[in-house]
Amino acid sequence: MLRKVPLIVILGSTGTGKTKLSIELARRFNAEIISADSMQVYKGLSIATAKATNDEQMQAPHHLLDVATPHEPFTVTHFRDKALPIIDNLLQRSKSPIIVGGTNYYIESILWHNLVAPSIGYKRKIDDYDNDGNSDGDECLSQEIRDFVSDSAMVEKMLDMESTKLYEYLKLIDPLTAKRLHPNNKRKIMR
Repeated sequence: MLRKVPLIVILGSTGTGKTKLSIELARRFNAEIISADSMQVYKGLSIATAKATNDEQMQAPHHLLDVATPHEPFTVTHFRDKALPIIDNLLQRSKSPIIVGGTNYYIESILWHNLVAPSIGYKRKIDDYDNDGNSDGDECLSQEIRDFVSDSAMVEKMLDMESTKLYEYLKLIDPLTAKRLHPNNKRKIMR
């Protein structure tokens, strides 16, 4: 039996058996699972993200699934600020936290706290920026963009879109991030 309560990390690509392994470990070591997947935090995207099923979630306690809606931002800082108190609580109760997911920067934010800036209570809204990245009020985005980012099936739509089209949306929604990304890097644009 373990003398110290470990923090267990399972990192890997979609479809590699992370969920099954995490449930087996949670049951074996009286642990709880914390999802570190940047898409599984969103409600309504269970199939597109290979989220643990309800049956799987009943086999071991899961945290940070379905904690945001697709139209609200959920950054690595949001993740870290929600995950750390859960981890502290589990450790205080002598339960092992099992961090499981494929979003490496989420996991890094827990393991190396200094990689992510501290929370400053700053929340940028889509409506606060115009096409040039300057504040311009509620008229900055077309209705098409507003509909796109508020649609619960957003991920499915994004998967079918060309990366250049997604990049154009990103430039309208978050011009600062768009400047850092290549127009063909669909994976990062979708984040």
